[in-house]
Amino acid sequence: MTRDRRPVTIVVPIYDDLPGLERCIEALLETVDFSVDRVLLANDVGPRVDAIEARVLELVGDHEGFEYTRNSRNLGFVGNCNRAVLDLDRTGNDVLLLNSDTVPMPGFLDEMTAVLASDDSIGVVCARSDNATIASFPYARRNPRASLAPRRTRELHGRTKYLLPRHTVSPVAMGFCFLIRREMVDRFGLFDDVFSPGYGEENDFCLRINEHGFTSVLANRALVLHTGSTSFSGDRGPSLRLEHERILLERYPFYGGAIALFLARYRDAVDVFADAFLPDDDVVRVALHLPADLTDEVIARTRSTLAAAPDDVVVTIIVAKSQIRDAREAFPGAAIAVGGRPRQIFDVAVALGALTTFAQLSALNANAPRWILVDPVSQDVRWSHAVANHRASAIDRILRRFENQSTSWRDGDDLVRLVRTAAANEIDPASLRARWHAVSDIAEATGLLVHRATVSVRRLAALTFGARNPRIVARLRAIAGRGA
Repeated sequence: MTRDRRPVTIVVPIYDDLPGLERCIEALLETVDFSVDRVLLANDVGPRVDAIEARVLELVGDHEGFEYTRNSRNLGFVGNCNRAVLDLDRTGNDVLLLNSDTVPMPGFLDEMTAVLASDDSIGVVCARSDNATIASFPYARRNPRASLAPRRTRELHGRTKYLLPRHTVSPVAMGFCFLIRREMVDRFGLFDDVFSPGYGEENDFCLRINEHGFTSVLANRALVLHTGSTSFSGDRGPSLRLEHERILLERYPFYGGAIALFLARYRDAVDVFADAFLPDDDVVRVALHLPADLTDEVIARTRSTLAAAPDDVVVTIIVAKSQIRDAREAFPGAAIAVGGRPRQIFDVAVALGALTTFAQLSALNANAPRWILVDPVSQDVRWSHAVANHRASAIDRILRRFENQSTSWRDGDDLVRLVRTAAANEIDPASLRARWHAVSDIAEATGLLVHRATVSVRRLAALTFGARNPRIVARLRAIAGRGA
């Protein structure tokens, strides 16, 4: 444990979920250095307040590192946190708000405090987790349909955490594990009561301090598991989320664009493709990118590849939105995605023919850490050819800087062999970063990726409607999901 650092008061807001709370307290007993830090347990008078209080007091006993308090009435998450931090904790310590349904891993607090101390402009630090939206690890999955077990997150985090930068700047930090520099609380207070009883309050805090030049970051080497249970039953949870998102977007119209920019550009490339660094199955997952024209030759080559792929080579066909109907007719039963799914990555991406638009190149960049180019642009000396194909040639020159392999088409069996060979190769983090940043920068510079600084009236109206009618919105989303 590190003792030459600022101490921390760990505030654990308590409402319900006794099993989760027991796991959290037991983990804190094992991972916290109580000669430096302290824990404040703040009971917000939930439905089983007396039973939870008795169990908490039994767990902590007369341990000097714990302080227990019980509110006189239920204040909600926002009110409970504000009371604990602003009224009860008089230490002047930095503050860690830690959800009661978390399980901190060893060394998490030393790592988070080291990140906080590394730069005076950092106001908030968040750990990585198995269940924390943009702080989730991994964020994008090779197989989105598979459940993400905490064991998988621990293994993958152990494999890649030292390949990542120590921290990543993000628009907001996640409230499940929220380390705040005390200066931020002294200058800006804590959570705005408009977000009571909860949802969105930590995002508002991060964006508020950012307007004064302070950043929120993800501590990439700190891991805290998070169950993510909800305190709001029925329609209340969805209604609060939508209503508070509307408030956030009215206050910070750039918020949606900031999240999109973070996901598209600010994350480290190892973070983007983390799930491919340590596959959790023996399957090779392939993104097969088709060219702009679905010619008879392209269709024949695609069918040959699908036919040659055994059960342990899973192929997803990537097409433009305008091609989706033709692709479904040409390849019935095949997995088809439009431009690649934002939460899915693959082991290998194959460009089946020359890429003629930068959108295709950008999709290839986002899909996989390894590329195979099949029949890329031929280098013809004729000026008529050069003029007619100058855009494709420029994209080809970018591709060749980062490709893993170029090949001429033979047949589907040959391509499947090349895919297996590529998937067996170790991923080079330095080369991957160079490719990720180069293509992302060009996409933004050319206007292909646009992150808007405003929010539409239509979006705000939709959030207002959704907050008032959460069941209707849920049904509409379910119908849309079945039709996708």
